[in-house]
Amino acid sequence: MKIAVIGDLHYPALKKAYSFIEKDRQTFYENFLERFFSIPADLYVSIGDLTNFGTQDELADVYSIIEKHGKPFKHVLGNHDVYGMTRKEVLAITRQHRFHQVSTDSVVLAFLDTAQEQNYAHWGGTLDSPQQDWLSVVVKETENRPLIVFGHHPIHGTTKNSTKDKRCIHPDIPVWEILSRKTGVGLYVNGHNHFNSIAARENWTFLQLAAVLDEQAVRLIEVSESLLSIDYVSFTDLLLHKHAQVIGEAIDHFRLNPYPLGTAADVKYAIPLPKTDALTSVQK
Repeated sequence: MKIAVIGDLHYPALKKAYSFIEKDRQTFYENFLERFFSIPADLYVSIGDLTNFGTQDELADVYSIIEKHGKPFKHVLGNHDVYGMTRKEVLAITRQHRFHQVSTDSVVLAFLDTAQEQNYAHWGGTLDSPQQDWLSVVVKETENRPLIVFGHHPIHGTTKNSTKDKRCIHPDIPVWEILSRKTGVGLYVNGHNHFNSIAARENWTFLQLAAVLDEQAVRLIEVSESLLSIDYVSFTDLLLHKHAQVIGEAIDHFRLNPYPLGTAADVKYAIPLPKTDALTSVQK
């Protein structure tokens, strides 16, 4: 199974103060998403903050680009995705599940909602009791199959900057306690902090992606019989990068990252998988 993943996209509305970016916005996002969906994969995932403020216009416009490609697409909610509207309103437009799982013989995928709805003062992550209970069941049911969890916010104390205030799921929430019960390999994938980073704790690997306006790249996660691999696909294009810089410098609710985004060790990784007997598919 191959999964292509993008970091925080921050598709913006055109406000009067920066209406001059209209052509840059159209060119950049159409071009980037065309390249994203051209990567051969079984599933395509946005790790949250698909939009810059979660307005109706932003969601409708970016989904019109996404849907014309006709590919299987999952969008976990980021804090920016639920600033402008309620979670219920956003999900009605995106037609996505708030949280859910996809299970196959070889891997289980879990998609979380770690965003706080319309909480402009606190952009840190959370995980409510229903999700904690649900995730506990998913962890148990995966048994020895690899489990890949997608959530916008990182787990505290894992990837870069995840110990800082509002940069992770709140440390009082027992997410790691739930994940640590996993037998076999686990991979947690997040965005939010706008840095590339890979960290390991016990049998879990944590993968964090930089924002798309900072770096035009994709992660390709592949699960085979013997390996869970993370590859890095970069779209080296000076013109595309120029459009991204124009957008990033103009819009509000976003700041281009002035620091190095990480090294080669922060974007590629390989996790050996133990040999297991044939497993029965479970579909939830």
